[in-house]
Amino acid sequence: MAYMIDKRDMSFWQRIYIPEIVRGLSVTGYHFLRNLFKMRDRITVEYPENKKLLPPGCRTEPRLMTREDGSIRCTACMLCVTVCPSDCIAIKAEEVGDPNIEKRAKSFQIDMSRCMLCGLCAEACPCDAIRLDSGQYENAVFDRSLLVYNKEYLLSNFSEGSSTLSRAL
Repeated sequence: MAYMIDKRDMSFWQRIYIPEIVRGLSVTGYHFLRNLFKMRDRITVEYPENKKLLPPGCRTEPRLMTREDGSIRCTACMLCVTVCPSDCIAIKAEEVGDPNIEKRAKSFQIDMSRCMLCGLCAEACPCDAIRLDSGQYENAVFDRSLLVYNKEYLLSNFSEGSSTLSRAL
């Protein structure tokens, strides 16, 4: 059911909309002038030159954990693959001759162009093989294949300053 406004119920100023246009322009002008003359109080960051500091609890980059002997903790149980809502984790399992270990991950890949950093994979992992740590959050690259993290990179990306962009150079 359409609701019709009878123009006879509106005043002259309401019908011509000029006061509302002036009020809208005054709000826009106020914000424009405030941002022009009070540069220090702006929320916007000049991004490439000035980068915003992330809080200490921010988890932006996955990594794989190793045991004391240097072997990967992942037993290829596929729980992280199952729980991932964006389907960005791919694992291929291989058998191991050791009777104590059934299988391990032959290949482990995370497609960061699809990952939404929800952390469900880290919560689901029974062996604490995958973690989300503070790290690289700038994933702007031209070659999207650089955003597919393989097992070797996931095992070595815990050092400070490692990033996808440094891998591209």
